[in-house]
Amino acid sequence: MPAMPMQLPEVTLCCVDTRDPALALWAMQRCMRQIRFADAILFSSAALVPSPPPGVRLIDVQVDTIEAYSRFMLRGLTPHVRTSHVLVVQWDGFVRDASRWDPTFLELDYIGAPWREPIAGQWVGNGGFSLRSRRLLDALLDPEVQITHPEDEAICVTNRELLGVRHGVRIATPEVARRFSYERVEPTAPTFGFHGLFNFPRELSAAELSDFVAALPERLTRGLDAHDLCTWLIGAGRLNDAHALLDKRWRLGMRDRRTLRLAWRLRVARWRRRAAARNGN
Repeated sequence: MPAMPMQLPEVTLCCVDTRDPALALWAMQRCMRQIRFADAILFSSAALVPSPPPGVRLIDVQVDTIEAYSRFMLRGLTPHVRTSHVLVVQWDGFVRDASRWDPTFLELDYIGAPWREPIAGQWVGNGGFSLRSRRLLDALLDPEVQITHPEDEAICVTNRELLGVRHGVRIATPEVARRFSYERVEPTAPTFGFHGLFNFPRELSAAELSDFVAALPERLTRGLDAHDLCTWLIGAGRLNDAHALLDKRWRLGMRDRRTLRLAWRLRVARWRRRAAARNGN
């Protein structure tokens, strides 16, 4: 029999996505396979999600830009979260191993994966997969909080002192953050969650990754994360998947240096494969 989901009655799962809610729901449902949350909320356009799946509460919002996303994350969540904590996910990050949950995470007000480089001396942390307390959400309503983009920097850097001194907000140490999640810092041990398209090879099976690459909307292949995933695919010999991803960038009209370098690497990898086959290797 499959293991029963872990119970987290103190935590709401949420995702804000008005562009690709189908992908957002995919990530949320991967979390919900392992954990039974008190609530699960998708903030999206009702026109794009006419029938949310069972267990997911849809709240109709208009969030059109990344700056608007930051404003919503800083001020828009509060009226809708009824639990002590909220687990924020995005389409490219989700729970990877529920057994790595530590109840002491709930003693903190913000946990996100460490950044690759410190920002103004701070290492924590990435908002794409993050745990936030109700205390933090309430503190962010303070009119002296600066609403800036990106929202994770607004919490962990720009307003860190105000939130800590005036409201007692506690942000995780890098040590705790490394146990909670990873993004661009190589994990030294299994974590509870992760964030980043470029990390999908670690978290999806070969078949799942192929299906995901094939279904990935073209516009989501434009950025550095997709470039890094394509680089991994070429290095791992997954040349058909790499071609599928690169072809989406071509169809967007991308002819930048990174994309051209990917095309060259793919061409070389194919040549080497053909040469090895001719030599019987």
